[in-house]
Amino acid sequence: LLLGTDAFGRDVFSRTLHGGRLSLGIALIAALGAVLVGVLVGSLAGYAGGLLDDALMRTSDMILVLPTMYVVMVLRAALPLVLSPSVIFALLAGLFAIVGAPILARTVRGVVRSERTLEYAAAAQSLGASAPRVLFRHLVPAATGLVLIQALMLVPGFVIAEATLSFVGFGFPDTVPTWGTMLHEASSVRAFTDFPWLLAPAAAMFLVVFGVNLLVADREPPIVRGG
Repeated sequence: LLLGTDAFGRDVFSRTLHGGRLSLGIALIAALGAVLVGVLVGSLAGYAGGLLDDALMRTSDMILVLPTMYVVMVLRAALPLVLSPSVIFALLAGLFAIVGAPILARTVRGVVRSERTLEYAAAAQSLGASAPRVLFRHLVPAATGLVLIQALMLVPGFVIAEATLSFVGFGFPDTVPTWGTMLHEASSVRAFTDFPWLLAPAAAMFLVVFGVNLLVADREPPIVRGG
């Protein structure tokens, strides 16, 4: 066996790969949800301005200043501890999407506010384009590069967040293999000295974080017109 077995004779390498499907699946879906919510909120705030802009941005600021992990833990602790894996998956993905959306919302808002003052946006309006068409066809695409980079940066954070919640008992149960539950099992033995192969999920998380940072670092910063 490539990485040996755990205390129950289960293949650690296979469980690490299987657990990665849930850990990465939650992170990717949460990042997608954060993009959808953040783009919608940011574009509406940037285009409408006024009271709507103030209300949406103050709400985003309130979420941003809160200690994210503690808030997620409190919300999770308020729910029944025994839930089905599918419910936990949807719950964690939804919570992560909510706490990640304000970052994207502020970025999109800034781009939309800048772009809407340029000539091409005014030309589209003068030709009879509706507000939703001007917003989502012309203004929002200008933020695509920034949104992509920030969404990629959210993925490692969500992976670590899932592992943390599962490690402390607020995520998936021990019967469901994820990187967090596997590390929780490894904490009950002397993994660092006697069973280092049980730390394979931690190595997988490191590779994800390192790989995403390399991917983002290799991208050219997008140029925002009129910034």
